[in-house]
Amino acid sequence: MKIDDKYDGFKSFDELVSESKNLNQTNRTNFAFNQNNFDDRKETLQNHKHKKTLRHLFDIGSIISIQAFKYDGTLYRQYEGAKIIANLKDFVVLLLLKSKVAEQQINWIARDPILFFFAKNKFYNATVTLKENKHNYIYVNLSSPFYINNNVIQYIDFDIDVKSYIDEEFNVIDWQDFKESITKYHYSFQLIHRLYDELDYLFDQFKTKNGVFSTKLVNNIEKMLKEQGDI
Repeated sequence: MKIDDKYDGFKSFDELVSESKNLNQTNRTNFAFNQNNFDDRKETLQNHKHKKTLRHLFDIGSIISIQAFKYDGTLYRQYEGAKIIANLKDFVVLLLLKSKVAEQQINWIARDPILFFFAKNKFYNATVTLKENKHNYIYVNLSSPFYINNNVIQYIDFDIDVKSYIDEEFNVIDWQDFKESITKYHYSFQLIHRLYDELDYLFDQFKTKNGVFSTKLVNNIEKMLKEQGDI
């Protein structure tokens, strides 16, 4: 795949896929979505919490990568140069700024600052593109709970999304892609039901202006980043 000269040093998508395949095969296999496995992992984490033996996953300020997979384990998008900026009660938040993004057919660089919210124990993540006029753009991916492996955040994208612009709309998009993925990847009824529940939850968050739809939360993070000189 030809890479534009201005992306000097930017790995091709094929190289990223090759690197992904070299990850520990057991970890990759365990990452495939399974509700029972997810519940088991959550119970294990809770038990570890009581024992105070939680493993160290990341440091604030770390620069890491993000990998998005399809349900069959195929890597389809990778972000490089994402900075972990906050560990909140409900989210781990990263900053994308001049971060490199690779897909099979296209590469690009995130020019505007983007906040990447990874919800804890929920089936979505979201990006908030920060605009100078405060007309921020929110994009929510219905996805598996995120997983951290070898300094890489990984998740499975379920091909149904939500767009929201300047707090005035809540649009569920990619219904056709979702229907095709249900057939192609054999989504279980349990998973489909869980994703519909997540959409209901997100719409409630939108109506009450909580979570990623909270202007106060986004503004406070933006203020922090400006004070720290990150944006």
